[in-house]
Amino acid sequence: MKITSLLFVLFAAAGIASLAQAQTVVPKLDQDGRKGDMARMAHKQAQEKFDGADANKDGKLSPEETVKNLPYVAENFGKYDKDKDGVLSWEEYVGHTRWKKD
Repeated sequence: MKITSLLFVLFAAAGIASLAQAQTVVPKLDQDGRKGDMARMAHKQAQEKFDGADANKDGKLSPEETVKNLPYVAENFGKYDKDKDGVLSWEEYVGHTRWKKD
């Protein structure tokens, strides 16, 4: 019993340590080189699509706003709406918090 408990604690600690060391694959917008260039281009395109779909310009996307311009998002709205408030924030739309909306 003690060995099992000790192993559990060790594996749990190793898992927590690996999560702490995990890095995001989303590049920063101020990053130099090709990764930064690609991030800035993807950010710009995402922002244009988000702003184009945001008909009432409230900074959020309702299910109705996604139907016309973002059919994939509309079909999978529930997966995107992480906090289940019925609208998509910028962070929910892009799927991370690394890029701020301009």
